[in-house]
Amino acid sequence: MTFRLLILLLSLVTCGSLRADDATSAFTEGNRLYEKGDYAAAATAYQTLVDAGNLSSDLYYNLGAAKQKLGQSGEAVLWMRRALHLEPGLPEAKQSLTFLRTRLAFFEFAGTWLDRTIATLPAAFGRWASSLALWTGLLAIAGAFVAPRLRPNRSTFITLGLVLLMASFVFSRVGRYREQRLSPSTFAIVTGDSVSALTAPTSDAKTVVALPPGSELRLLRITGPWTYAEIPGDLRGWVRTESVQPVWPIPSKNPS
Repeated sequence: MTFRLLILLLSLVTCGSLRADDATSAFTEGNRLYEKGDYAAAATAYQTLVDAGNLSSDLYYNLGAAKQKLGQSGEAVLWMRRALHLEPGLPEAKQSLTFLRTRLAFFEFAGTWLDRTIATLPAAFGRWASSLALWTGLLAIAGAFVAPRLRPNRSTFITLGLVLLMASFVFSRVGRYREQRLSPSTFAIVTGDSVSALTAPTSDAKTVVALPPGSELRLLRITGPWTYAEIPGDLRGWVRTESVQPVWPIPSKNPS
């Protein structure tokens, strides 16, 4: 690692954050180290910027690329996924995942077109759409009985109100489905090597399936050293918590 980069990273650790120009300099220096072939130093530079709270699809992608060069395939997939979370259309991350998918044959959830559509909705969509439909429907029904001007079209407003009430229920279910099944916070990536899902949270339990690095899991329950997860292919099992990492949010290393 170069002396200049070391000074930048030390200032980051000491101060807890970098000014924008210092962060840019550290990122540029990390890129230079990567191009030079010093992937370990480049990964350190990128990781320090991440730990300082920098949100950037390019930063995450470059860190994933450095991890890939270091042979840390699971970590590489993880950071590519995080880059795509910030920028879903990032072509370099998609291409890298395609390559890693072919090489590692990791598990991932296929997702239907409906899942992909729902996943693109804002996180609060279900709540506000359900509330809007609910109150509009109630007002339509109440107005049909209370407002004299609406009485000639009472049946129409009652029908509209009932439709909106049903829509409110549908929107609430869509929001719940997104939060529990499709939100990035529900997914994790296997980053360890020689990881297997087990039938129980004990080391001597039977193996459900071996999980190649980069495999995608849906988190169901975390109990200390063990995590219970859903596995693509309608499987479930227990894995060691330290062998998986959540896609989002990124665990903070600077709690202050």
